[in-house]
Amino acid sequence: MAVQPIPAEAPCVRLATCALRVADWSWPLANEKADAIARDWKRRRAQTPQFFNGAVYLMHQHAIDGDELSGTFFKTDFATFLYWRERPSPEAQIVREGFGASLIRSAEGYVLLGRQAPGQLNSGRVYPPSGVIDDGDVCDGAIDIDANIRRELAEETGLDGEVVRRQPGYIVALLGRQIAIGVEWRSALPALALRERILAFTRAQSVPELDDVVIVRSPADIDENTMPHHARVLVRALLPA
Repeated sequence: MAVQPIPAEAPCVRLATCALRVADWSWPLANEKADAIARDWKRRRAQTPQFFNGAVYLMHQHAIDGDELSGTFFKTDFATFLYWRERPSPEAQIVREGFGASLIRSAEGYVLLGRQAPGQLNSGRVYPPSGVIDDGDVCDGAIDIDANIRRELAEETGLDGEVVRRQPGYIVALLGRQIAIGVEWRSALPALALRERILAFTRAQSVPELDDVVIVRSPADIDENTMPHHARVLVRALLPA
């Protein structure tokens, strides 16, 4: 499977299916930078003791064929992922962070995003509920991206099928080192009621992942400073100017 070139202007495409498999692959960076990765992880743990060096799956091949995204993932660890994520290089371009994202839409069609709480990896950033792919998302040699998306949605917002309904297909943003695989969820609740429901869930948690919920009513509400690139691209796909 050849790596599909990604245009400079990041596209956002609607696809019907995803076929994501896991394969053994030796990441040169993990071997060549092992000592530097260990030092970097020691520093991070000192700053954020709750970080855990668990399994993470990253993508090193992908293609779009018709209305399907296919891709191959490999297993690494959180420490190596963080080291790679902050050090762009030509060699690093063979690896991409592929992850799922939940696009929550209210009865009015607005998009609700979460702001990550202090002490988290992306503290203060406003984004669709999402998270890295881990061992719990792997089944029979394949990545169950829908399981990942549902899990992160429930963990961060408490929302489930009684409140939101999954819409068909995927909205995929191709962003160089990131491939965000978005799923749209529709709710019959208005935005303010939906926001309060999520905040009630987070207030009941001892260590919530979110500390606020932002309602995006139009592209004018998109904040270039707090919303990461994938969040801005996915929201614009749903709320065109």
